[in-house]
Amino acid sequence: MKDYNYCCSKDGHGLAFPSFSIVFIQTFSIHGNLEFTLPLKAVREDYDKVVGDIEREAGETKIFKSVAEYLGEPIVYMNQNIERQIFIMTGEEDELVQKRLGGDRWIKNGLLTKRYMMPLKKGDKSPESTRVWRFPKKAVYRFSLRGFDFNMPLRPTDEEDFEPIDLHGHVNVEMSLFFGNTASMTYRFFFDGYTAHITDAEDKGKRVDASTDHIIALLSTYLGAEYWSADSADGASNINLESTFIAKNFWIDEDGREVPEGSRVDLSMREGGRAFDKIALRYKKYLYNNYTSYREGLKFEEMREHEHFRKKHGISVVNDNHYAMVDIWENVKHPVEMENGDSEDLFSKERTPKLSEAEIVNHIRDYHKPELIGLMSLYPGEWPYRDSNSYDEVCGENIAIDTDDHVMVGSNMAVVIGTYGRRSDEVKQGNIAEQANDGSQVTKQGVDWQKHLQERARYHVSWPEYLMILQMVLAKKYVIGFAKDQMIDVALEARDKEAEELIAKNADLGMRLSRQIIQLDVVKYSKFASHKVMFDRTTRRMALDDELAKLKEVTDMVDNSLSNLSDYKAMKSDFLLNIILVIVSVASTFELLFQNAEMPFLSYFNIPSSGLAPWLMLVVATVTIFALLLVVKSSMRKIWNMFIKYK
Repeated sequence: MKDYNYCCSKDGHGLAFPSFSIVFIQTFSIHGNLEFTLPLKAVREDYDKVVGDIEREAGETKIFKSVAEYLGEPIVYMNQNIERQIFIMTGEEDELVQKRLGGDRWIKNGLLTKRYMMPLKKGDKSPESTRVWRFPKKAVYRFSLRGFDFNMPLRPTDEEDFEPIDLHGHVNVEMSLFFGNTASMTYRFFFDGYTAHITDAEDKGKRVDASTDHIIALLSTYLGAEYWSADSADGASNINLESTFIAKNFWIDEDGREVPEGSRVDLSMREGGRAFDKIALRYKKYLYNNYTSYREGLKFEEMREHEHFRKKHGISVVNDNHYAMVDIWENVKHPVEMENGDSEDLFSKERTPKLSEAEIVNHIRDYHKPELIGLMSLYPGEWPYRDSNSYDEVCGENIAIDTDDHVMVGSNMAVVIGTYGRRSDEVKQGNIAEQANDGSQVTKQGVDWQKHLQERARYHVSWPEYLMILQMVLAKKYVIGFAKDQMIDVALEARDKEAEELIAKNADLGMRLSRQIIQLDVVKYSKFASHKVMFDRTTRRMALDDELAKLKEVTDMVDNSLSNLSDYKAMKSDFLLNIILVIVSVASTFELLFQNAEMPFLSYFNIPSSGLAPWLMLVVATVTIFALLLVVKSSMRKIWNMFIKYK
């Protein structure tokens, strides 16, 4: 047998992917003046029955519909199944609260564009249309949203070398809400041959395998990919990979409003960079416009201030955290050409000798470093030229603790390669038979992973627990970055607001953001030691400790700046007060000068005041005029220094 234990870039033997999942993760913060709310019909009492009906239908169609799409609703609250499996929940998470919406008069008068929440009193008979569900800020909630169909034709140019294929199918959309204010949108591409497909460019019914370059092309629509070309009309180089992505019959317009069934159109995008942002922006606008309300107890002035802020800045996804998770399944292939010209899969179960799950993972890690670097750095086509010595810096250590998993976490994406599903064929009655070194049979307890992975269609990834942990780590990272931006914005407002107001605002902001950061500490909610290890390693790869240290530096800098500003304004106030006191003193002195020079108290001692009083008043006037000249000199010096400084 030929030895293939050499770098894949040596002969271009890259990996092939018959099936995989990709999850786009968009993290953003809901404004502190707002709360996420849902209409009453979005929370289903028969949720478990609905999921059971979906599972039975999926047994025939092989497609596990989302709850929202099965019910024909734009959004539906999802019960906390996966959350309760991996996190310690307090019980407060089930206590959803109903609130009544007010503000109809303000909306009609055009003063406010959003309603505000009010307490729902006992025996309240307000119509259901004015009542909403409020979600306590002490838990993790998930919501199913209506997804969309897509088509992505991938055609190589003269400079590119990959097979022309079509990626098409359905994208499932979910949202996780962490502690009331941090939202994590997930757009889930599930290439199982039923929900989403990988087909030949000419024969749409022929299933083919995707390559690393194909995966990078899909990721580029959300993250951007580096690809040098000179295809522009003027011959100038373009560094952005351009791909065509078409959202079929998209149901949200550019203003975030739901489009009626008969009026929906395809949303076609071909451009370099983050073309998918157009879709992410529409979802974000839709959520903001329809499912947020002013929090209870908010003052009218604060509502108006938020309205002006939103009109000035609008809704954008530019500063949202963009991240992606790539889930490589156990059927990953390594196509190679044999000496007789035929092709074989190096990872095939029928190959002799057959590679074990751990050997496949080790082979990918050890001999596909340029390809993995190309994937993690989103560098299609040219990845064979990536330096293997950069692997540790770009891809990092394997943060998985099992030999049949390989998990890489980078700054903008994570790649999960799991081969444990291959063991399922050998599981019989809960046991795995393995051959020891001496030829004897050893029996070990095992899990029927193939049966377990059937739930992959429900969660869209092989490892939903890690996806949830990754979302919480990303939420924490986003909140830290958001906190830094907010602190800087507070400092920049220093010229327009009073120092006391800014200090109070900064203190309140610091408390709220610190609370969010502490809440998003996954470790204290995790049940299992392995999840805590995964969290710690993921946190380390994303350098959250460094980000926290930078946040502390910014916070200290802003606090010092505000303190100095307060001291400066206090000094300025003292200076003005001194001038006022001098003016009062001068006025009082001149009052003495223009009065009769009499000192009545001297008459008690039979001393005439006519001679002594003028001399005494002359001394007072001289001292006052001298003090006034000193104040004038000091003021002129300060004015001159200011002139020189700003000249």
